[in-house]
Amino acid sequence: MAYGLKTRHLQVFLAVAKTGSMQHAARDVHLSQPAISKLIGELEAIFGAPLFERSRRGVTPTECGHALMARARLMLNDFESAKGEISAIASGALGRVRVGVLPVAEAMISRTLLALRKSTPGLKVLVEDGNAFVLLSALRQGEIDCVVSRLDVGAENGDLHIEKLVQMTITVVTRATHPLAGAKRVSWSDLARHHWILPRLGAPIRTVIDNEFAHAGVAPPIPMIESSSVRINRIVVAATDMIAVMIYDAARSYARAGELAILPVKFSSEPPYIGVITRTRQVSHAVDTFLRTLRAHCKEAQ
Repeated sequence: MAYGLKTRHLQVFLAVAKTGSMQHAARDVHLSQPAISKLIGELEAIFGAPLFERSRRGVTPTECGHALMARARLMLNDFESAKGEISAIASGALGRVRVGVLPVAEAMISRTLLALRKSTPGLKVLVEDGNAFVLLSALRQGEIDCVVSRLDVGAENGDLHIEKLVQMTITVVTRATHPLAGAKRVSWSDLARHHWILPRLGAPIRTVIDNEFAHAGVAPPIPMIESSSVRINRIVVAATDMIAVMIYDAARSYARAGELAILPVKFSSEPPYIGVITRTRQVSHAVDTFLRTLRAHCKEAQ
């Protein structure tokens, strides 16, 4: 190679690919247009292939350019991640972990964070919530280190490493003084007579609940509120006669606090798994520390 690859090469490459113009990219990265052209020329020399097609209308990535785009973002994000982790260690922390969390895993992550504060208080953890598509996209681009979620969201993602943690036990909850609270047995017919809070149509947990009603020969209820937020559902259920579904780990905490009641409802289907998804099996020491604590919590919860 005639030149050594630098992060500046990749930053300029992505700016040109995004704007479709050397001139516009020069403005965005605060360099002169000749400097942009020089860096792109060096990058093409490094890879031994043209990365852009030039025309009077601007530039467009070649097939080789398209191939580099996703990897360039990943390399830059990995570099920034390494900088962040080294900075955390240099400032006295034991490292940094960026965790993506779906709502179904919030209670599990909360308990893991509490355990880490006792066992590894120097580990810095950044938590991001969101939907599966956004979090898995961020994982692939190196913006986060792992995603804790239902495993069905990553079932068709063969490019990622997937690890089962614990089965996602689903419970039906009401306020503590609900007419059904304290009953020894509650049927799906009993539940159909009440107003519900459920996830949106097509969501995995919504599908489980609709299938349970169908299996019992009862028409599934039309929810008055559609929500997957554990926190919002807890507040609404505790203040009304509405019924909701909640992961056992979260429902147990609210039941112990006297806010909610877990109804004795029998499910006919096998519960799905919650697991952790990473880009590769090999992870940093900080991520490994987080995952070992998460696994230990899941083992205790079984």
